[in-house]
Amino acid sequence: MFQAILCDDNEIILEGLSSQIKWKDLGIELTATAADGNEAWELIQKNPPDLLITDIRMPYMDGLELSKKARELNPNIVILIISAYDDFQYARTAMHLQAFDYILKPIDVDQFCRVLENAVLHCSQLHYDKRLMITEYLRSIVTQDASDLPAPSPDLDLDPGSYCCALHITMDEESLKRRSNDIRYEEEQKFSAFSTSLCQPGCYLLDSRHNSYTLALLSGSKLELITLRKILIDSVRKIFPYDGQNCDVIIASGNLCHNLNRLNESMKSVAEALKLHFIKGTNSDIFYEEVVSYIGKEADPSPKLPLSGTTLISLIKKQDKKGLERELLQLKENLRQCGRESYLYMTFSISRLYTDLASELGSSGIELQDVFDNPMEEFKKVASSTTLEESIENLKQNLFKIVDSLNARKSKYGKQVEQAIDHIKHHYSESTLSIEDVARTVCLSTSYFSTIFKNETGITFTDYLIKIRMERAKNLLENTHMKMYEISSMTGYENAAYFSAAFKRYFGKSPSDVQNHR
Repeated sequence: MFQAILCDDNEIILEGLSSQIKWKDLGIELTATAADGNEAWELIQKNPPDLLITDIRMPYMDGLELSKKARELNPNIVILIISAYDDFQYARTAMHLQAFDYILKPIDVDQFCRVLENAVLHCSQLHYDKRLMITEYLRSIVTQDASDLPAPSPDLDLDPGSYCCALHITMDEESLKRRSNDIRYEEEQKFSAFSTSLCQPGCYLLDSRHNSYTLALLSGSKLELITLRKILIDSVRKIFPYDGQNCDVIIASGNLCHNLNRLNESMKSVAEALKLHFIKGTNSDIFYEEVVSYIGKEADPSPKLPLSGTTLISLIKKQDKKGLERELLQLKENLRQCGRESYLYMTFSISRLYTDLASELGSSGIELQDVFDNPMEEFKKVASSTTLEESIENLKQNLFKIVDSLNARKSKYGKQVEQAIDHIKHHYSESTLSIEDVARTVCLSTSYFSTIFKNETGITFTDYLIKIRMERAKNLLENTHMKMYEISSMTGYENAAYFSAAFKRYFGKSPSDVQNHR
């Protein structure tokens, strides 16, 4: 809807045009009328219109002088001149002032409406062109050194002292992956169609990529800018609400800056705001104003973890899931607090905790290979989680799987076989470990122990020991850069050549083949 001011000293014409023309149907809001040039000029200065419709002959200030002043104030204003004087001199002056059209009295209403329709189309084109030029200028601020840029053209009506901020709106890819193909396509189409809602006053689309938009918001005051930002975010949340039923959408706002030349600064701060997504989780609105308290300090190069692997091992051995859940909730809160030192601290803490946990499990006789098909993939899932909530949840699920595995093992084997398995897992690296040693540990004769071990596990003691040693060796080959003789020694083989032959018999490929394909 374009704003217009109508000015004529003839009260009948002024009232007639005001009431007879269906302004809103034409896409025009008649914001004011005036009976002379001075009154019209005061109205124009208070609220510059898109369209000025003015008579020529008026008291105090004629329509040509009024048009000249209006053009100086707003170079893009569309001017319609009304006159009862079919005089070439007036027409020539009107043309010089770039009047859009020159209308003679008496006015034909139908003809006048056609002129207004054309004027609205012209306004639309001017606004479109102006928006494109402003957008290009703002892009140049972001991509170039602002100090090297010329001042914006007066035609753009850009105040260099305006308040500005960058805004990034993106669909969460992990959230999309969890949807079926049909729903994913539907959500992406909705997001794509939303771009038309972004073309509102003060909002400029700087970049549009697959499932993301980057915008610049401009306003004359900080309060107005905050209001504009809220209106825009609310419009996004009407389509993609916080309830999680739709695909998750992340909105990140950069710093609010007082000067157009600082738009690049706001754009860079969007990247800092997005780091807070790890803490706030999916489907969140993130403002740079709240980021500083989280990531304003340098990271501690050797942070102390708020929860140790030893504590978790103790709870796992007790099969205390409630205790684990309680500790993980505390861990999450601790990481939120510690995370104020740096975003990297949180991701580092979660990753290192999982590494320490794996080490503690191994020294306690619990091998991750017995629980997970691919322990490294489980570690990567925790370490690469996009939010703190997701990271803690993945860690919890892994701990619960370990507890369930222990519970299943204890219900499967008798107490003495269970003790024997624990002893084997603690001492398999000793080359001298024998069935006699293990039988003695569980206070049974060698022959009787051999029988009950085979009956309960389904394999002989020797085969079980080889299985433990081979799986441990394979894990070391795949996930470390240790020398062959080191791995051989760590898995109970004094002779590296014998170890290599045994490994190939067990897996059908040599240790070097495994190392080369990791």
